[in-house]
Amino acid sequence: MSKLIDDKLCQYFQPEKVEEAFLRYKEAKHDVLTEEIRIPMGADGISSKTFEKELSRRCQFISKRVIQGTYLFYPFREVNIPKPSGQERVLAIATIRDLLVQKILYELLYEEVEKLFKATPKLDRVSCAYRKGKSAPSAARLIHNYIQSGFQFSLDADIVKFFDVIAHDRLISIIEDLWGHETRVSSLLRRFIKTSGIPYRDEQNKPRNYKFFHHYKPPRNVRVKGIPQGGVLSGMLANLYLHEFDRWILEDLAPEFPLRYVRYADDFIVLLKTQDDLPAIHSRVEEKLGEIKLQLHPILDDLGKSKTKYVDISKNPLVFVGFELTLTDVRVSPDNIQRFQNKISHKIEKERGYKFSDNPRERFFRLIDYVINKKIQGRPENLCPVCGGLLDKNNRNWVGFFSVVTDTQQFHDLDKWIRTQLCQYFYKTYQIRLKRRDFREAGLASIKREYYKNHKSKKCSCKPLNFKYILYWVFLTKQFDFLEEAITVHLGVEILKK
Repeated sequence: MSKLIDDKLCQYFQPEKVEEAFLRYKEAKHDVLTEEIRIPMGADGISSKTFEKELSRRCQFISKRVIQGTYLFYPFREVNIPKPSGQERVLAIATIRDLLVQKILYELLYEEVEKLFKATPKLDRVSCAYRKGKSAPSAARLIHNYIQSGFQFSLDADIVKFFDVIAHDRLISIIEDLWGHETRVSSLLRRFIKTSGIPYRDEQNKPRNYKFFHHYKPPRNVRVKGIPQGGVLSGMLANLYLHEFDRWILEDLAPEFPLRYVRYADDFIVLLKTQDDLPAIHSRVEEKLGEIKLQLHPILDDLGKSKTKYVDISKNPLVFVGFELTLTDVRVSPDNIQRFQNKISHKIEKERGYKFSDNPRERFFRLIDYVINKKIQGRPENLCPVCGGLLDKNNRNWVGFFSVVTDTQQFHDLDKWIRTQLCQYFYKTYQIRLKRRDFREAGLASIKREYYKNHKSKKCSCKPLNFKYILYWVFLTKQFDFLEEAITVHLGVEILKK
């Protein structure tokens, strides 16, 4: 394994592969609402524009250092993100070069790690975060199916500061068991785990601004526990760390107690048909987590709030990964509804700053077209030129993420709320009374219609085509305009233009 994995590393980290990874990342960070490329700057002070100006040289540097085994990660720039609970989550922003290394390393190791998670069909269903084809909506759908099967009592559990307290000795032992002690892959992962971060606030408790990192060279301190939170590689390592716990639930606990188990990162749900077994399972779970140096939040903390709790879903909805689940329905959680409304309100309040027109009615049409509709519809659909199916499997808008919701009344209410907000704003600001026909003429997108559109959309059903088949298809259909796009999509080759 050691020689094979390092040979694979050399293939994945060729300069042209690193360059391709940057271009894919840049495309993914293209904001369709503002047409900006939003790539965050790391602690080295190098912006995406500066990085791209010397892209070839930088990618050669990354390739050479990784292949030689001398690559070192730069300290992370830490930022504090508010959580719905009112607390803050610390995210680690990597430098652009480090982020590319993480992404390529993730792709390199993905299939090998997936073999562990897919050892059995039951084990494959458990872990829903940081895996291709898995997501928060798939976790919500799975839990909903279990609830409808009679599992209506839940242990809703949350691990205390999971990413911050992961034990390095145990995680490194897992890595070395998989890929060997002396391999460059293991060495690179050890360095990633040990890389420290620069706190968001300085000694005077003031946030560090971007200019600070243009001239500050941080010391390379060593992280003694925990892993940086926010990158794909961190997610993969988190799943590896909890893999033994997942197996224990299914292989040791499940035979004793009829249960269902779903985990999304460090949040997990244990579902039962009877509430009598909840305390016993809670105790066993706490004991097992203690063995791997983790602990659960208490049922009630010092402020009287509960992160770990027992839920009788027949009486109270189960809120998990942004969804609200009842015995009959999957709904958008109240917090996510509120956040969406806050974003729409913010867009409307900024209307005066948009350089649309001096005519208030014209401003209304432009606000709908360029701002509100983009917020509702998200990224444009990427359609196959051959079959017309969706090429991008990822949901491109807010309602696409919540496409597993079964209670559509929420979407109807949101549509009504958006119209009301617009009516109130334009009357207060411009003394214009908007009517239904105004919204129809402006083409205001409907969240509810987007929901049904997502359900009707079909994925691209084309199999990889050969060049002769594409030419034959173009000859039959006379669709010569699609020839270049079809070849690019299905064969992945560049078309040289005259």
